[in-house]
Amino acid sequence: KFQDNKIHVVYAGTFDSRKGGAALSVAAAEYLPSNYHMHIIGFGNSKDTKTVTDLISEISKKTEATITYDGLLSGEEYIQFLQKCDIGLSTQIPEAAYNETSFPSKILSYMANGLRVVSIRIKAIEISEVGQAVYYYEEPNPESIANAIISIDLNKPHDSRELIRRLDVNFTENIKKLLEV
Repeated sequence: KFQDNKIHVVYAGTFDSRKGGAALSVAAAEYLPSNYHMHIIGFGNSKDTKTVTDLISEISKKTEATITYDGLLSGEEYIQFLQKCDIGLSTQIPEAAYNETSFPSKILSYMANGLRVVSIRIKAIEISEVGQAVYYYEEPNPESIANAIISIDLNKPHDSRELIRRLDVNFTENIKKLLEV
């Protein structure tokens, strides 16, 4: 963990403006108090990356929270970084057509690394096996996202790794049963 007495929130993923997740996460930092640090890690074309880094500079001037762009991380470096954080953001525009049939894999990545997850309430997540362990925001706006982040009690027991481990065991057992038929 970071040793600075802050709550570390991370958005890890694409900066694609059509998905909107990075920009929503950055904008949410404006509504976070000074004991929060918002990390943005990810990738995009040069235009989208510049848009995100410019937005980080703009929001940094308006917020008490810390917000940083920490680059594109992968492999072990990505895993170690996530494990230093407390909360992972799965922000996206809920009206996007892919949300009806797509489950954001970043939720499982965050959980496998011990993070709590904040996401927009969409059916694919809500009815999933991890749906009860996710913290939801209702409106796709920065203040709603920040309120969901702040509402998380980090002193409450939480073990998303155990949830992922149980899902893995169940999946393996179900595959074995399927192959036996």
